[in-house]
Amino acid sequence: MRAQGPILLDALVLRAHPTGVGRSVLELIRALAAEDHSLDFAVLTTVPDQFDFLAGNDRWRVIPCPGARGGTLRKALYTQFMVPRICRRIGARLLHSLQFMGTLGAPCPTVVTVHDLTWLDHPETIEQPRLAYYRILAKRVLGSAERIVANSQTTAEGLRREYPQWAGKIEVTLFGTPSWVWPSRARVLAMESPESEAQKRTRPAFLFVSTLEPRKNLSALLQAYELFVQRSRSAGRPEDSIPELHLAGPKGWKDSELRKDIARVEATGRLRRLEYLFGDDLWRRYHLARALLFPSLHEGFGFPILEAMSAETPVLTSNRDSMAEVGGDCVLQVDPEDLNAMAAAMERLAWDDDLCRQLAEHGLERARAWNWGRTAAATRDTYRLVLDDK
Repeated sequence: MRAQGPILLDALVLRAHPTGVGRSVLELIRALAAEDHSLDFAVLTTVPDQFDFLAGNDRWRVIPCPGARGGTLRKALYTQFMVPRICRRIGARLLHSLQFMGTLGAPCPTVVTVHDLTWLDHPETIEQPRLAYYRILAKRVLGSAERIVANSQTTAEGLRREYPQWAGKIEVTLFGTPSWVWPSRARVLAMESPESEAQKRTRPAFLFVSTLEPRKNLSALLQAYELFVQRSRSAGRPEDSIPELHLAGPKGWKDSELRKDIARVEATGRLRRLEYLFGDDLWRRYHLARALLFPSLHEGFGFPILEAMSAETPVLTSNRDSMAEVGGDCVLQVDPEDLNAMAAAMERLAWDDDLCRQLAEHGLERARAWNWGRTAAATRDTYRLVLDDK
């Protein structure tokens, strides 16, 4: 293995308020930096303050890239024209693009991470500039990479199916439960009062946590929830025992129709919009919820599933993609396009206390089993595979 030059991590996908992919990038870099090893790293970012935790670590440096701030086109141009120059300037011996908007023409070997295949399986749920970029360059980027990293077995299987010619260079580095949940869990439980548990029992609420965009399937979820409420009333359930629906998440792309659907259910008095939540506030919401409802159409991983499990909160999620992989038999899996199935699952979660206790217990065990130390170890192994071949 050559000793000169750092491994360059392209973290340009990271935003000031990271969600999804951005949060996974931070988790991976934290995990890589937490252990002593023989590799040197540099990080490209437009938000250098997100990496204050690297201060004082002489094996890491942060390279601010203000020129990459902006929309998809600006970031794409920076990735293709400026990142190769930076590689040459610092003598990078490997470039890892942490989202597969990767760099062509890099002067060193490349590794590229694929978080999901939404652009292939559900292109209607992606904004056009990003979709066009993927369609034009994704195949070339993946073909030129020394290794393609997938964040789940589901994503890896999709890559092998779509690109069988590159199956031999696909590596799986499973993600972990977001690290923030464990200190939040400790703090919230230490402060919990008997009234908190009473609130959970007497004022139940289903919780939806995600960006409000078409891929998250919220319109179908709202229809299924309305069906659930109707059935509960028909069965003679007391009105105040029927769980409300609470939505927690930032606005997303193409949400105008979604806003109409939300307003319709909100007008019934059974839906509450929550502000963007994170840390202890978000974990508390998970903990007080009757269940998390997360029937997305497509996910590369599905962090809210593990976040809810850390709070011993039952989960309803989709029976497809990585959501089924992450949740396993510790969640209720449904067809996200079957309104009756979703409503029936809500009925089970609302009224079956034994089922909820079982899901809560097994879910917590599963959340603890997914950890970022394993992710970092698999990622380092991938780097060494590439560097040892050179």
